[in-house]
Amino acid sequence: MGTRKNQSSLTPAERAAFVAAVKALKASGAYDVFVTQHRTAFLAGPNDPAHGGPAFLPWHREYLRRFERALAGIDPTVSIPYWDWTVDRTAAASLWGPDFMGGNGTGADQRVTTGPFAFSTGEWSLTVRDPGDLTTFLTRAFGSMGALPTQQTVNAAKAVVPYDTAPWNANSSNNGSFRNRLEGVVHNPGHMWVGGSMMAMSSPNDPVFWLHHCNIDRLWAEWQREHPEQSYLPPSGTPGVVAGHALDDPMPPWNNESTPPTPRSVLDHHTLGYTYDNEPVSPQALPLTIDAPPVTASIGGAGEVDVFSFVVSSSGRYTIATEGTTDVVMGLYGPNDMTTLLVEDDDSGAGSNAQIARELAPGTYYARVRHYSGSSTGDYRILVTRAAGPSAPPTLQINGPAVQGSIGTVNERDLYGFRVTAPGTYTIETAGNTDCVLRLFGPETPTNLVAEDDDSGPGANSRIVANLEPGTYFAEVQHYSPTGTGSYSISVRS
Repeated sequence: MGTRKNQSSLTPAERAAFVAAVKALKASGAYDVFVTQHRTAFLAGPNDPAHGGPAFLPWHREYLRRFERALAGIDPTVSIPYWDWTVDRTAAASLWGPDFMGGNGTGADQRVTTGPFAFSTGEWSLTVRDPGDLTTFLTRAFGSMGALPTQQTVNAAKAVVPYDTAPWNANSSNNGSFRNRLEGVVHNPGHMWVGGSMMAMSSPNDPVFWLHHCNIDRLWAEWQREHPEQSYLPPSGTPGVVAGHALDDPMPPWNNESTPPTPRSVLDHHTLGYTYDNEPVSPQALPLTIDAPPVTASIGGAGEVDVFSFVVSSSGRYTIATEGTTDVVMGLYGPNDMTTLLVEDDDSGAGSNAQIARELAPGTYYARVRHYSGSSTGDYRILVTRAAGPSAPPTLQINGPAVQGSIGTVNERDLYGFRVTAPGTYTIETAGNTDCVLRLFGPETPTNLVAEDDDSGPGANSRIVANLEPGTYFAEVQHYSPTGTGSYSISVRS
């Protein structure tokens, strides 16, 4: 796998190589296995692991990756191209040429009669079909069911945050769920405009399926790049989420593999071995040494993001801070992952500097620094220090008395630990008049997010109810407002 290109920029040789690999995969029978996997997901109804829920994008990213690997097994030069329908919007686009995808369907049966995937070639018969469908040839009906998405539609979708929201399905708000907006308002019309075979549960029977979904994956990658502070939702343990859709859920039909893919495992497409031809070159991380003097850096261009890395060899409390007169914002990512945001800070340090103090488990972490203003530049310094002495968080006793706490400074995050000795359902909650956000991490690490809650408890309090296996867990309490302070209490009960 390598660079996924806009189909309109492919050379004649690249088009021919892609078509040949797809047809060879079809001849081997492997292509129809992919069609079956997609149809089976739909046939699962409300338990569909691939559509109508948060894993829509991760599932299809993994699905495309496996298809691309199968193509590469035939021709290592082949990658999946993408179809940018905001530009190539008509039947006259090169995409539909006789050397590539072929054209529109004709006649009452909407049969595709041109191109390498026409039934008349004798090499493209539909053998995996929807229940009751007897059609053995590829069909299309361009534009009969609506229009393709415009760039304005795409831009509006990419502006939506967070990634997803309750009830974690097709009823999630299009204005509050990027995933649902992209799936319903941008993705679905692509299938509908092509029509015919693309409207079926077995829609991968039309090879343009892969180009369409490659573009959807590209837009997700753009959203991730434009919103680095946003993470995948929901976390594992969230009630009411279909199996396969939470952050660490194994995704069917690969869930019985020894190391099954999860939404978390596919969040960074670069680690999966491919890039897109229109994405900027990823910045190289400049290494920092813990407890070394500050490193001088500079934001030299508008919108620049500087990336630093440091290695934590033993668990403890670490502080990452900037110095100087430049107003910077800093995000901390990891461990061992440049895309998983742990926390972001603006002005917790002196003046306009950023400062993050946090318990960290062993691993490699990344700090991304940008100017508060997207059009400004300036110099700054950055350093990482480790707190001296023991840093074990206060301990909560399961079914014991509530522990009194206080958020005394802006952006403060209080961490507590508790030990689970028997598997079961546990309730972690705050009490008092302070509007707290509660996060649960573990087991054995204060960086693996299990669940997060704001107002499930009485009033403005938080409550997390989770099924936990034996191990040490960590509860983090933060004020709902980055500048808020106040007292609270926290408890755990089984």
